[in-house]
Amino acid sequence: MVCSSSSSSVNFLFYSLVIFLTSTTILASYGGRNETDHQALLKIKLMISQDPYGALTSWNNSLHFCDWTGVTCGKRHRRVTSLDLMSQGLEGSLPLHLGNLSFLRWLYLFNNNFQGAIPHELGRLSRLRFHNLELNKFNGTIPHNISSCSNLEVLDLSYNELVGSMPKEMSFLSKLTFVSLGNNNLTGGIPPFFGNITSMKVFDVVENPLGGSIPDTLGRCKSLTEFYYRNIFGSDEGEADEMKFIDTLKNCTRLEVLDISYCNFHGVLPKSIGNLSNQLHYLIWEEDQLHGNLPTSISNLVGLNFLLLHGNQITGNIPSTIGNLQNLQVVYLGENQLSGQIPDTMGNLSLLITLYLYSNMLEGVIPSSLGN
Repeated sequence: MVCSSSSSSVNFLFYSLVIFLTSTTILASYGGRNETDHQALLKIKLMISQDPYGALTSWNNSLHFCDWTGVTCGKRHRRVTSLDLMSQGLEGSLPLHLGNLSFLRWLYLFNNNFQGAIPHELGRLSRLRFHNLELNKFNGTIPHNISSCSNLEVLDLSYNELVGSMPKEMSFLSKLTFVSLGNNNLTGGIPPFFGNITSMKVFDVVENPLGGSIPDTLGRCKSLTEFYYRNIFGSDEGEADEMKFIDTLKNCTRLEVLDISYCNFHGVLPKSIGNLSNQLHYLIWEEDQLHGNLPTSISNLVGLNFLLLHGNQITGNIPSTIGNLQNLQVVYLGENQLSGQIPDTMGNLSLLITLYLYSNMLEGVIPSSLGN
């Protein structure tokens, strides 16, 4: 009987220890620093007023928060490294507690209905690399302390209701490669400090009442491949100066896309346009007030696939050198004041799919070489 009693006691102690260790492990996963992430996520859920697709249904205590929909944790520390709630129809605002997710590297809230200000506490996310709040209803200004996100590579705040100027502190984001601020209500022009972000590859500020002009410093961005400056309202530059940016951008030798349409430019189409990158694939300069001839130097842009210059006041003949652009697929030269005949050399453009020459003063016959 004594032996039996001792055996039972040992078994009891053993199973108690197992239960204790298991409980300790479970508590540890929610305790300490991990509990900070847990509580931050719960605060985010609390601020959501509409969840039409049930994206946050799994955000409850029956699952570890690392297993919640849209949440990814690192294997080593079990800290939140990614929050991906794109296109979930979520409505609400972001709590300041989002800044407590100190291991966060990817923040994807694209295409929802978040509103209110972008919390300044996001500046505490020093590990953040991808920051996408595109297609929401955020208002207020871009937080100045975003400069503390020193590892940021992608910043997409487009299609919101942001106001004010771009904070100068952004110049400290030395790893930025992608900046999209289009379709907001930003003012103050493109600040010269953007020339300091030499890692930048894509820069998009379309559809903003920015005013100002394209700064000379942008030519320092030798890695720039895409530049979108469409529908910039309120330009206050004079005709003599506003074309200088072409000479600036010629230093961007990797430039592939240049879209500077609907900006109320009203100078002579510069001859130096042919000095732009020979890697340029898209030259889009539509619906402005450009005048003068189409420069023969445009034939230097041998990589060009799309040439869109319609809706201007360009005069003179279409230069025969256009036939040197063997990679052209789309040419829009309609709604200008071009005269003379269509050059036979257009027949050399064997990849051409679309040719728009309507509403000009062209004459003569359509060259048979176009049959090529």
